[in-house]
Amino acid sequence: LRRLAAEWLPDVDWHIVIYAYMGVYPRTPDGATMLLTEAARLAVRSGAARLIVKTVAEAYRIPSIADNIGALETAAAAAAATRREPGAPRWDKVEDTGIYAEASALIEAVAGLRPDLGGALADAFAAGYLDVPYCLHPDNARRTRSFIDTSGRLQWSSIGCMPIHEVVRPSGAVELTAAGLLASLSYVERKFDNASLGEYRATPVQATGSA
Repeated sequence: LRRLAAEWLPDVDWHIVIYAYMGVYPRTPDGATMLLTEAARLAVRSGAARLIVKTVAEAYRIPSIADNIGALETAAAAAAATRREPGAPRWDKVEDTGIYAEASALIEAVAGLRPDLGGALADAFAAGYLDVPYCLHPDNARRTRSFIDTSGRLQWSSIGCMPIHEVVRPSGAVELTAAGLLASLSYVERKFDNASLGEYRATPVQATGSA
């Protein structure tokens, strides 16, 4: 994000914001706290300017003021502890995961469709340049698919017409079943709830079948 912003927004005052996980949240208080702690650590290590927190109540109800205050205090303590860690990874020395190349290719393709960005975004969805996996919106081509691999990373199984063919090698597996998709959506929930109980049973769910 920092590299892309510097390239595409050279004359704009921008900063990086990290959102704590926005998917299916852990149901145990300890699991939810562990996930928020990881988000705070990531914010520090990546040099982000802001962190949007989540609370231990996310899986059950709309958080109260007290819930949000508790989350802010937990995140602040985790961030302070991370800053004191000797030899913590620096945001300017990170592994090349390939995400920059994918994002850059998508941005370049969309920006090249027409000068007006709003119109370019509409054209991009119409052409399938932007295609959100499993999204049922009528403007979405629905030709892309993704899955969680054995290391817990989100990967492409099909990229449809998105202009990232030169930087991505999709697995070629068919789409997940409904049960498999639900299991994938709850991967983070299970991972942190199991960890809070001293267990690690959040087995990744991969796409199955043949292309």
